[in-house]
Amino acid sequence: MDQQAQLPDRVDVLVVGGGQAGLGTGYRLREAGVAFVIVDDRARTGDVWRARWRSLVLFTPRRFAALPGLPLPPSTDFYPTREQLADYLERYAAAHALPVVHGTRVTAITREGDDFVAETSRGSVRARAVVIATGPFQYPRVPRVGARLDTSVAQLHSSAYDCPDDLPHGSIAVVGGGNSAAQLAVELADSDPARRVTMVAPQQPWFIPERILGLTVYWPLKLLGILSSPAESRISRYIHSRGDGILGIEAKRAVRAGRVALRTSRVVDARARSLVLADGSTLEVDAVLWCTGFRTHYPFVQVEGALTEHGAPLHEGGVSPVAGLYWIGLPWQRRLDSSILHGIAADSADLLEPLLQHLGRVPATASDTMEP
Repeated sequence: MDQQAQLPDRVDVLVVGGGQAGLGTGYRLREAGVAFVIVDDRARTGDVWRARWRSLVLFTPRRFAALPGLPLPPSTDFYPTREQLADYLERYAAAHALPVVHGTRVTAITREGDDFVAETSRGSVRARAVVIATGPFQYPRVPRVGARLDTSVAQLHSSAYDCPDDLPHGSIAVVGGGNSAAQLAVELADSDPARRVTMVAPQQPWFIPERILGLTVYWPLKLLGILSSPAESRISRYIHSRGDGILGIEAKRAVRAGRVALRTSRVVDARARSLVLADGSTLEVDAVLWCTGFRTHYPFVQVEGALTEHGAPLHEGGVSPVAGLYWIGLPWQRRLDSSILHGIAADSADLLEPLLQHLGRVPATASDTMEP
């Protein structure tokens, strides 16, 4: 079970978020001997994964889904399930005695002199530095056009989806072009042959084979240095411009076999029981599953200069222009793999040096002795 912790009145570093990014950061801070606490609004470590849909499996293999300092156990599936990953995160927190305070929602972070003050559901805490590790997947994005659909059309965002029974039978549109949309379109189609499932992707999906020459695609990417390519590198910019790649060709096969229909156009409007697409066509639906991602929103960060005018984090490689404020777990934060668990190890190590400098520590000894 998790290390039980109390919310202190004052601490050197406050880590907001107890998912993989927050725990990986806690590991680095523990190794460096820094006084810190992790606050998490969930009741139990790993609950952020337990809340995802029932059949969810990671699209990253076990070897690339571990945090620094603890591999996933050999009993874990090659592609870990949501439960396996959730249990792993719980074991990780216990193994490294990470001080996680659960059931604690941060409502405001402000600046007072050289310190930060965090107001939480359990009281306030002062910190010399703050690491925001909540990630970008907190506030579901549902296109406004959904409000124009008839109330008889069932609508659900992927973050609220659990299993096919959540949606009615009939014609279902899965709107989105990423891994979640592909996985759920196939699941819905396979759950009942009478269901008519259409994946509505904004552009032609980019299907990436799971294996190359018998190896998981992640190994060539790692050996060639692509997986850890700097975010500003040419290869990273190219991949970023292609949009989300879909690992595996199961959805591609389902489209070819006619089990899933594919429409490559954006949803721009809705009328009664139909979605209106940018190409001028319409799609009549009984239900819509919105796999449209999440919006950037950090209302609790109330520090001048921390956010853009649109509410996105201002940072360079996770380092805010506000002294003592840091971010981790953001897509393309430093590298191509910053958005998957594999990237947490390197990103957290890189973030430690400027954080220790801010605290007045000498970073070289700590960073040199820790595994990357």
